Amino acid sequence: MAPTVGLENLEQIARECFSLAAVDPATAMERSLRVQDQARRSQEWSALSIAARAAGIAAKQLDDLAASATFLRMAVRAAKKSGSEHLLAEAKAGLAGTLVLQGRTAQALSEVSAAVAVLKGLDGAKAQIDRAAVLQLSGRRDEALKAIKLALPVLRRGKAHDWTARALSNRSLLLIASRSFRSAEEDLRAAQRLCRKHHLSMWAAYVEQNLGWLASSRGDVVAALEHYEEAEQRYRELGADVGSLHEAQARLLLSVRLVDEARVAAEAAVALHDGQHRLLEIVDAQLLLSTVALVQGDGSTALDAAARAIKGYRRLDQRSGLALARYAQLQARYASDPASVTAAQARNRADELAAAGWLVPSLEARVLAGRVALINGQRTAARRDLSMAAAARFTGPADARSRAWLAEALLHRAEGRRAAAKRAVSNGLQVLERYQNTLGATELRAHVSVHRGAIAQVGLRMALEDGHARNVLSFVERGRASALLLRPPQPPDDAVLSAALADLRTTMIEIEARRQEGRPTAALVHHQVRLERAVADRCRRFPAATGTQHVRGRRIEDLVTALCSKALIEYIELDGQLHAVTVVDGVARLHSLGSATVLAQWLAHVNFALRRLAGPHARQATRMAATAALRRIRDDFEQLLFGPLRSRLGDRPLVIVPSASLQSMTWAVLPTCAGRATSVVPSARLWLNATEPERAADSGSVVVVAGPGLPGADAEAAAVAALYPNPTTLVGDDAVVEHVWSAIDGAALVHIASHGVLRSDNPSFSALRLADGPLTVYELERLRRAPRHVVLAACEAATPKVVGLDEVLGLAAALLAQGSTSLIAPVVSVVDDAIVDLMVTYHAELQAGLVPAEALARAQEKASSGDTAEWAAAAGFICMGAGHRL
Repeated sequence: MAPTVGLENLEQIARECFSLAAVDPATAMERSLRVQDQARRSQEWSALSIAARAAGIAAKQLDDLAASATFLRMAVRAAKKSGSEHLLAEAKAGLAGTLVLQGRTAQALSEVSAAVAVLKGLDGAKAQIDRAAVLQLSGRRDEALKAIKLALPVLRRGKAHDWTARALSNRSLLLIASRSFRSAEEDLRAAQRLCRKHHLSMWAAYVEQNLGWLASSRGDVVAALEHYEEAEQRYRELGADVGSLHEAQARLLLSVRLVDEARVAAEAAVALHDGQHRLLEIVDAQLLLSTVALVQGDGSTALDAAARAIKGYRRLDQRSGLALARYAQLQARYASDPASVTAAQARNRADELAAAGWLVPSLEARVLAGRVALINGQRTAARRDLSMAAAARFTGPADARSRAWLAEALLHRAEGRRAAAKRAVSNGLQVLERYQNTLGATELRAHVSVHRGAIAQVGLRMALEDGHARNVLSFVERGRASALLLRPPQPPDDAVLSAALADLRTTMIEIEARRQEGRPTAALVHHQVRLERAVADRCRRFPAATGTQHVRGRRIEDLVTALCSKALIEYIELDGQLHAVTVVDGVARLHSLGSATVLAQWLAHVNFALRRLAGPHARQATRMAATAALRRIRDDFEQLLFGPLRSRLGDRPLVIVPSASLQSMTWAVLPTCAGRATSVVPSARLWLNATEPERAADSGSVVVVAGPGLPGADAEAAAVAALYPNPTTLVGDDAVVEHVWSAIDGAALVHIASHGVLRSDNPSFSALRLADGPLTVYELERLRRAPRHVVLAACEAATPKVVGLDEVLGLAAALLAQGSTSLIAPVVSVVDDAIVDLMVTYHAELQAGLVPAEALARAQEKASSGDTAEWAAAAGFICMGAGHRL
C-alpha cells in the first residue's frame, strides 16, 4: 500500500503529475490515481481537480478518449467544489481538447472560450493553445493561427517548454496546409530542440510524425518514410498506437501507389479511431479509405466510405473536409458510371476544393471537368476549365504540376495544336521523371510511375492517330520499365537491413519446418509479416544513388545501330487494342493487330496446357486434350501477334518488348519464334543499355548453385559444372545466402537450380530458396556488380509483377536492372527432372560459341524432338535482355 501523502503537499504532487502528463503519460496516470484517491478521501477538491486533469491529459495522450473525458469531467466537478474559478477554467480548457476529438465541436469551443475569458498570463496562454487546437481541428485555420501567435511569446517567457513544443508542432500543421514549408520546418526544428533538451518524449514523437508529413507534402518520400519510422518507434516505446500516424503512412503509401499497403494502413487508422471514439479523426480516415479503395477498383467501399465521410463532416460543420469528401464521392461515381457525372458537377467540386485550399484535388477535379466537357462537345467550357488547371504547371509539387501539364496537353489537343500538345505531354513526363529520380528503391520508382499513365496515354494516343511509328515508339518507351533504367541504391553494408533479412530467412525456415510437422505457425507468420515490412521500409528509406538519372537520351538511330540485322517488335496496348512497332533494317513501321482483350485469357490457356503436358504423371487422354487445345490457341496467338509482321521479319533474330498482357508469354510455342534466337526485354531502352560493353563488370568466374528439396537439382548442378573449368559449385549446406550472394557478385556466368517463390502480393520478396532460406529481390539489389549472364532454373523466375501500365518487378527484372546482360529463366512452373537435359544442352551450346538466345533456341529445338513432357518444360523458358551477346 502506498504511504499517505501529507495534505499540505497533495496539491503540489498533483501539479507534478500534471507536468508529467505530456512527458510520460503512463507514469503520470499511475501517480495521479494515487493522488485522486487520497484527495477524494480528504476532500481536497483542488488537488483532486488537478490530479484528475492530469489523468485526463495522460489518457488522451494514450489514446483513451473515453477515460480522458471521464477524468476531465471529474476535474470540472472537483474544481466547482473547490470554489476556484481559475481551476474550473483550466479543467474546462482540458476537457475541450477531448470533446473536439469526440466530435463535439460546438461544446468544445464553448468550454474553451469560457476558459480563455477567465485565465490570464501563462495560464491564459495555455488556454489559448487549447482553443487553437479546437479551432484547428474544426477547420478554422486562420483563427487557430492567430490564437497560437498570441500565446507563443507568453509561453516562451514563462518557460512552459511542453506547451511551447505543442504550439509549434500544431502550428506547423497549419503552415504545411497552406504550403508554407520553410516556416513549418522552422517551427518543427524549434520544437524538436525543446523536446530533446527537456525530455518531452510524447511531443518528440508527434514532432517526428509532423516532420514526416512535411516531407511527404514536399514530395520527399524517402525522408517521410524515415520520420514516420522514427515516430512509430517512439510511440511504441511509450505504449501508444496512434491512428493519425497510420493515416499519414497510408497517404504516403498511396502517393507512390503502394495501394495494398495503403489500404491496410487506412483500415488500421479507421479501426483505431473507432476503438478510441475519436469521432473527429475517424471521418478523415474514412475519407482516406474511400480514396484508397477507389484506386484499388473497389467502388462499393469507395462510395460507402465517402458517404460516411460526408455525413461526418456535415455533422462536424467542417467545410474543408466536406469539399474533399464530396469530390471523393464524385470520383467513385465517375469510376463506376462516367455518364452519371456532368462537367458542371466536377467544376463545382473544383471550386469548392480551391476555396478550401486543396491544390492537387482541385486540379484533378478541374481536369475532370474539362475532359467531361470535351466528351460532351462543350468546347468553350472545356477550354476554360483546362486553362485554369494548366496555370499550375510551373509551381507546386510534382503531382500537381504533372496534372497541370496534362490539362495543357488536353487543351492544345482540343484546339488542334497537336505539336504543342505533345510538348506538354513531354514536359509533364519530365516532371515525373525528375521526381522518380529522387527515389532510391526500385519498388517505389515503379509504383510512383503509375502517375505517368494518364499523361503518357494522351501522347501515345495522338502518335497512334498520326500513324507515326517513331513517335509511338518514343512515347511508349517513356513509360515502359522506367524504374529499371535508374541506378539502384546499393547498401551492402547496412547492418539493420542485413539483420532483418537474416531474421526473415530463419523465420521462414522455421515456418516451413513447423508446417511439415503439423505444428501451429500463426505467431511466426505474424513475425514474418513484421519482418517483411521492416525490410521494405528500410529499403525504401535509402536515397537515390549519387548520379542517379534516367538513361541518357536515346534516338531511334542508336537503336537501329545496335539492332544491326536483328528485328525489334514492341507491342502496345491502348483502349482495348493491340498495336506493334517494328524496326527492321532501320525502318520503323506501325501495325494495328486487333483486340487486346483476349490476350490474358489465351495466355492462361497456353500456360495451363503446358503444365498439363509437362506433368510426369499425366494420362494419355489428358496429354492429347492439352495438345489439341495448345495448337488451337497457338495458332490464334501466332496470327494475332505475327500475322501482319511475318513478311517484314524474315528469318532475323528477334528482340521482343511485350505489352503488359504478354509479359508471361511462352514465346517458344509460337511458330515464328520456335528455333529462332529471341530476346525478350521489358523496354527497348533497357535492351539498348544492356548492349553496351561496360554494362556488366565481371570476374570471369562461373558459379553453379543447387537449392534444397528439388529433385534433380544436385544432378543438374553437377552436370552443368562439369562443362566448365574450375567452377564454384555450391550445393547442400554450402548453398546458403551469404555464400551464394558473395559468389555471384560480379560473376561471368551463374546457374541456379532451386525452388522459385513468386510473390505477386509483394514482388520484392519473390525469391530463390536456398539452404538457409530465401534469396530475395532485396538481396539481389544489394549486389555490387551484377553477374553478366544468369540462368535461373526455378519455377516462374522470369514472371514479372506488372505495376501500372508497363512497369515490371521481380527476380529477372531486378537482375536486369542491376546490370546483368542476359538471363535465361521460365515464365511457368517447370518439372525439375524434365529440364536437366535442356540445361545441359544449353550450356553445351554456350561452350560451343553460341550466344544465349541462339543457345536456348537450339536447346528447345532439340527438346522438341523428344517426348512431349520434355518439350513442354523447355518451351516455358525465355531469354531476357541482350541475348545476342555472350
